[in-house]
Amino acid sequence: MVAVGILLSRRIKVASDFLIAGRKLGLWLTTGTLVAVQIGVGVTLGGAELAAEYGMWPGVWFGIGGGGGLILAGLIASAPMRRRGGYVPLDFFASRYSETRVVRLWAWFSNIPSLLGVFVAQIMAAGSVLSIFGFSYSRGIILIGLVIMVYSVSSGMWGVVVTDFIQVGIIVVGIPIVAIAAVGNLGGDSQIQEIVATPFIPPGMLSRAVFIILPFLLALPVSYDAFMRYQSAESDRVAKYGCVVAGILVVSVSICVGLAGAAGRILYPTVAAAEVFPHMIKTLLSPLSAGIVVAALLAAAMSSANCILLSLAGSFTRDLYNKVLYPIMGLDELKHTKLLSRAVVVVALIVGILIAFRSRGILNTMILFNYPYMASMLVPLLGGILWKGATTQGAFAGMIAGGTVGILAFTSALVDRFNGLINVDLGLLMAYIFSFVAFVLVSLKTTPRKNGIRQKREHL
Repeated sequence: MVAVGILLSRRIKVASDFLIAGRKLGLWLTTGTLVAVQIGVGVTLGGAELAAEYGMWPGVWFGIGGGGGLILAGLIASAPMRRRGGYVPLDFFASRYSETRVVRLWAWFSNIPSLLGVFVAQIMAAGSVLSIFGFSYSRGIILIGLVIMVYSVSSGMWGVVVTDFIQVGIIVVGIPIVAIAAVGNLGGDSQIQEIVATPFIPPGMLSRAVFIILPFLLALPVSYDAFMRYQSAESDRVAKYGCVVAGILVVSVSICVGLAGAAGRILYPTVAAAEVFPHMIKTLLSPLSAGIVVAALLAAAMSSANCILLSLAGSFTRDLYNKVLYPIMGLDELKHTKLLSRAVVVVALIVGILIAFRSRGILNTMILFNYPYMASMLVPLLGGILWKGATTQGAFAGMIAGGTVGILAFTSALVDRFNGLINVDLGLLMAYIFSFVAFVLVSLKTTPRKNGIRQKREHL
């Protein structure tokens, strides 16, 4: 991975090379990096833990959210967003509605904890996986962090994309190995049928399913990490089909994870749910197979982590440095943009490692920290793609309404201040509903009309 980053560093001439690979990615590399965006600690270790505790299909929830989100992005979002160009989702917002510094500042500010929380989850998982080799947790985190930093800082999106492609290849081979070994050690077809027949949503788990699936399913089409991959593709067609194929692969891998986790619960009923997957690796697999699977888990964590680091660099350089501080200049015209992007990667890595040393149980927090940004921005961004009648005023109203509910739910989860008044699992869904209502009502009211009939905006 380090060698790849160093070899590809010669491709980085300007900031757009660092952030979006010069918009030169073909279908294979686009698909690989989009898979890497979503197959991380949630789909692998988080999915296996859910499957061991509640059954096979809850173990697939993370994959349904991430993979389904990629498929949805391919069908409705990636192509039109790629045609409009840009570097980050707020570039689409500006071209669709208006360029507003306040919106840029909010997107930058609210997106930092969202991305940083996801990044911390990935390197924490990597540190835990390396403990299989005898590394201490802290040394494992530092080692993985240094490797990611070298190839990300050296070659930006080019290094991330190529290492993503390698890592995804390892994942696609490694994860099914555990599922095959686990199923092969079951008592027969009856136990397999019992696993597959478990309900998709167990009784009392509906709000939990919404909490896990919804943030990825709906938010992914307009997330920073996915958007920057659309813009890295060489065409809108490549962006579209790359998303669809990547989504199918993510769901397929997650099914293997769910199957392995559920089978592991039958094989090892006394092992804690969070330890079932690592325990299977140690007890069921040969050293060679175990090495491949451990490499796959590391690859899943690293590939998602480096995607997040590049997204943080894009948010700082485009939203803050370019559009807030120097709005009349193009990104590649500004001095020090490459240096700033690299500095953001290094600083974010250091901060993430420090947080990881003190954090545990980060999966829930990884989702909760998405609430402020996604609650405010998803409906205006998706609405701008799907509805020609959306107005700037409607977008602002949707931002305010959704953001208010999202921040309230986020705050209640952190400080337990509104316990009993707000179902935090459904907080993002409620935010989307309020945002949608405000977005539609205000857009209908502010769209010009003629002779009592609302005209399409492009005809005015």
